[in-house]
Amino acid sequence: MKIILPKPCQENWETMTPQEKGRFCAVCSKTVRDFTEDSDDEILDFFSDSSSQNVCGNFYESQLNRNMQYSWVNSLFSKFAIGFVLTAGGIISTNAQENDSVKKSVLSSLQGQIICLSAAPENTILRPSTRGMPSSIQGNNEPLWVVDGIIVDAKTVKDLNPKKIKNLEIIKGNSAVAIYGRDGNNGVIVVTTKKGFRKKN
Repeated sequence: MKIILPKPCQENWETMTPQEKGRFCAVCSKTVRDFTEDSDDEILDFFSDSSSQNVCGNFYESQLNRNMQYSWVNSLFSKFAIGFVLTAGGIISTNAQENDSVKKSVLSSLQGQIICLSAAPENTILRPSTRGMPSSIQGNNEPLWVVDGIIVDAKTVKDLNPKKIKNLEIIKGNSAVAIYGRDGNNGVIVVTTKKGFRKKN
């Protein structure tokens, strides 16, 4: 997703009345949300909320007109076009079959929801990317991937047909270590397919 300002506001931010999460613009008669201290994931989370419509925002120039960097979890779920909510709990699960009617991910659903901002075309929104992956799980420290009970590498998961995915489950923290031992230190992503997975030799 890109943040694009087709018609930037001409009002002075410094002259607006400070509020808890931004400033009130007397000319527009609405609150301008301050995003300058937010990470890409925080901005994504904000606009994923269906109630976040008709929003005016204050951004740094460096936050605009570039591909936003999603976390590895967002990238994964975007690949399979499944809407999800990541919580602070140990296990997060989503059922692909129950979400067959959700043909657009949370990211693409942002399209057209924002008046003062606009999202880039869908093909740029859904491009899988690991550039935003936390340093602790990059390279050889990536999460453990398990497909139908078989430990596989990330490339194998990438090559899976999304239509054959039945369920995705993320196991984090102590829960992951308790089940998978030291291999689960960086979290475990458990994929269940609809017909069963056979590892190629």
